[in-house]
Amino acid sequence: MKGFFIKNRIYLYYQLGLFFFTVVVCLSLVPVESISSVNLILLVTTLVLCIIGMLCGLLVGLGSALLALFLFGSLLVFSDFFSLPFQLSVKEIILWMMAFIAAASLTGLLHRVLTGILEENREMKQKFADFVTIDEWTGFDNEKRFYYDMEEEFNRSRRTGVPFSLLIVEILYYDQYLVLYGEKETAHLMKEMAEKLRSKTRITDRKFRIGDGSFAILLCNCNAENGELVIRKVEQLLKRHTLETKRKQVELTISFGLAEYREEYSEYMEMVEHARKELNDYVQ
Repeated sequence: MKGFFIKNRIYLYYQLGLFFFTVVVCLSLVPVESISSVNLILLVTTLVLCIIGMLCGLLVGLGSALLALFLFGSLLVFSDFFSLPFQLSVKEIILWMMAFIAAASLTGLLHRVLTGILEENREMKQKFADFVTIDEWTGFDNEKRFYYDMEEEFNRSRRTGVPFSLLIVEILYYDQYLVLYGEKETAHLMKEMAEKLRSKTRITDRKFRIGDGSFAILLCNCNAENGELVIRKVEQLLKRHTLETKRKQVELTISFGLAEYREEYSEYMEMVEHARKELNDYVQ
């Protein structure tokens, strides 16, 4: 529940606003200078019902309100039989009973409305993310788009026999780089890497960022031999990187994985797994 409020501060603000509004209403029913211990207890009970409605919703809030009404009625009955100092006028009794129900109902309804709005907002963000296929730092397509295009290219080669290769490029120790130099320098690194890959590959080659420090390139109409030529062209270029702020060069450890389309592959993921295996086995 704590994490829910941290992630949804607007929800918390609305609830706190209603909570303080309820406090003001209750205090208006019972002036502060003339408030008795009985009315103070009933006020606290009303505020507790508000909190329950905020946190647990309408059903739990109403259930708590009914329980509070039952206990309230029981105390009124006992006060008549045992002369307890629990004297209230009929008007006060009706007002407090209405306050119990109103507190639970209003906060419970607000809980339902706001959680519905937040859930709808979350779904809309997810749908928007599904439509966005461009990586912000590199301008390349993202991982989701990669698998879609990979399957499409694989099926095309199966139908036509036209070769293509998959090249995966990974920056090793990416997490350590991020910790050492920070997000701004890491963003600069990604942009520079993307520009270098873009400059040394063809326009028709489709490029993707498929992980924090990983890129994939679909080399269309390209066999493994030509793919090796691409690796030799970009390997030395990618190893050296100039920092944006300190204006000094750092050495990067880059790994490459290459897989060429083969008829024995039954699905495109076999080709991806082969490229990832080559990536792990690559030695500079």
